[in-house]
Amino acid sequence: MNEGKAHMKSHHLHSLVFETASQGIMITDTSGVILTVNPAFTKTTGYTEKEAVGQNPRLLHSGKQDASFYVDMWASIHETGSWQGEIWNRRKSGEIYLEWITIHTIRDKHNKITHYIGIFSDITERKQYEEKLTYLAHYDVLTGLPNRVLFRERLQRAIEQAQSTKQTVALLFMDLDHFKMINDTFGHIIGDLLLQHLAVRLRECIGPDDTVARLSGDEFTIIIPYQHSLEPVLHKLERICRQLIEPFMCRDQELFVTVSIGISLYPADGVDTETLIKNADIAMYHAKKQKNHYQLFTSSMNNTFLRRIHLENGLRKALDREQFTIVYQPQLSLLTGQVYGLEALLRWEHPELGTISPIEFIPIAEESGLIIEIGEWVLRSVCLLCKKWQSQGYSPVKMAVNLSARQFLQHNLVESVAQILEETELDPHFLILEITETVSIHQIDSIVSVLHQFKQLGVEVAIDDFGKGYSSLSYLKKYPVHILKIDKCFVDGIDAVDSPNRAIIKAIIELAHSLNLRVIAEGVETIDQLGLLKELQCNYIQGYWLSKPLPPEMIETEFIAK
Repeated sequence: MNEGKAHMKSHHLHSLVFETASQGIMITDTSGVILTVNPAFTKTTGYTEKEAVGQNPRLLHSGKQDASFYVDMWASIHETGSWQGEIWNRRKSGEIYLEWITIHTIRDKHNKITHYIGIFSDITERKQYEEKLTYLAHYDVLTGLPNRVLFRERLQRAIEQAQSTKQTVALLFMDLDHFKMINDTFGHIIGDLLLQHLAVRLRECIGPDDTVARLSGDEFTIIIPYQHSLEPVLHKLERICRQLIEPFMCRDQELFVTVSIGISLYPADGVDTETLIKNADIAMYHAKKQKNHYQLFTSSMNNTFLRRIHLENGLRKALDREQFTIVYQPQLSLLTGQVYGLEALLRWEHPELGTISPIEFIPIAEESGLIIEIGEWVLRSVCLLCKKWQSQGYSPVKMAVNLSARQFLQHNLVESVAQILEETELDPHFLILEITETVSIHQIDSIVSVLHQFKQLGVEVAIDDFGKGYSSLSYLKKYPVHILKIDKCFVDGIDAVDSPNRAIIKAIIELAHSLNLRVIAEGVETIDQLGLLKELQCNYIQGYWLSKPLPPEMIETEFIAK
C-alpha cells in the first residue's frame, strides 16, 4: 500500500516537472510519432498538444539543415544514446527560430529502445545577442567596415595564404587630409557623414578578395592580394583617387577632400603584420608631406620617419628648454623709404641636430598640435618686445606674426590674442597677423567671422603667399583683410625681359588697390626688382636686398635706432 502511494506520488511529481518545465519536451515512439508534448513545447512552437500528437517532428523542420545533417544526428543517437546541438526549426506561424536540443533514447529492461525524448530551448535571442557582440568586436559601427581587430586577422590570413601560394599582398594605409578642420568647422555629424560616404566609395573600388577597413578616426586600410604584377593594385589606386575627386554631399554641405595613401608590399617590405602596417604608415606620411596621392614604401623612408619622431619628441621639450629664438625681417615702405614693420620668424636650435629649418619642424608642430602652445609663446614674445622697444624710445614699427591653419581654426583664437595684447599692454594697431590664403576655401563663413573680430579688436590681417593657392575674387572681397603679400616665386625673374611674373604682380597690385588693400612683395633681392616694384606702385618690400632675418639686438642698432 505504501509502495503504491509512493509510486503515485513519484508519478505525480514527474508529471508536475513535465508540465511546469521551462524547456520544451517532446516524446516520440521509435517510429518518430509524437506521443506527448509539454506546455513549454506549445509556447515555443505554437502547436498545441492536440495538433502535435500523432505527427512526425518533421512538421517543425525549417529546411535549413540538409538530409546529411539528420543522418549524422541519428547515427550519433543510436551509437551513443544521445545527441545535442543547434537546430533551426519553424514555428506554426512560419517564423524560423534556433533551438538548442538534447535528444535521449529511452530503453526497456532488455536494453531495447522504446522511446525518444527531446528537450529544447529557444536560443534565437541569445544567438542574436552573441552575433551582435561578435559584430561589435569586429566591425566599425559608423561605417560598417571591418575594424582594427578584424583587419589584423584578415591581414594575417592574407599573409599566410600568400606564403602558401607564393602570391603577394599590398597593404594600403590611407589618411584623410585636414579631417580635423572639417570636424572643427562643420561639427562631428557632418564629419561622420563624410566618413560613411567615403566608406561606400572605397567599397566600390575594391574586389571581392580585398578588404577595406577603418582603423580609427579618418584612418582606413585596404588589403589587396595579387599575383606577381603590381599593375592591378595601381589600377585600384587610380580608381580610388578618381572616386575621391568628386565632392561629397553631407546634408547641404559640399565637401572636397583629398587623401594620402602609403603602400607596403609583402614580402618585400615586411613578412609580418606589424612591419607591413608600420611601413605603410611611414609611406603614407611621405605621401602627405610631398602632397602626393600615394607613395610606395622605400627603405630610405625609415630614416626620415625616425628623424621625424626624434624631432617631434624634441619639439615637446623645446619651449621648456628655451631652444626657440625669434628673428625679425624688416619690411620697407617704398613711399617713405623707412622701415615699416618686422616679420617675426621662429628658429629652433636642436641640441643634437643643430639648426632645424622651419620648413621641417613647423609641419610637425602643426600635425602634433604643438603649434598652438608654440604660437602663443611667439605672439606673447613679439608683443612684449614691441612694447619694450616703444618704452625705450625706439622708432615704432608694426610686428607681423604668422598664424598656421591649425592656430587660425582654434575656437578661442581671438580671445587668446586679445588676452596677450592686454597682458603686454601693446596697442593692437602695432600687430599684424599673417594667414596663408590656403587656410581654407571651404570654411569661408567661419573665417570671415574671425577676421571681423580681429578688425574690431584693432589688429590688422595679411594674406601671405598670395597667388599660390586658391585665390578667388569672390573670397577676397568677403575677407576683411588689410594686406596682401606677394610670394617670392612671383618676384623672382620680374626684372627679365617679357617676364610673365611682372604681369602677374601688376595684376595683383591693381586688384589689391582696387579693394583698398596694401601690398608687400617678399623675396626682393636686387635693385632692379626694387625699381620695378616701385614702378608698379607696390607699397612695401622685404627680402635679402634689404636684410636677412636678424636677432632683436641687430634690429635695434641697424633699423629702429632711437
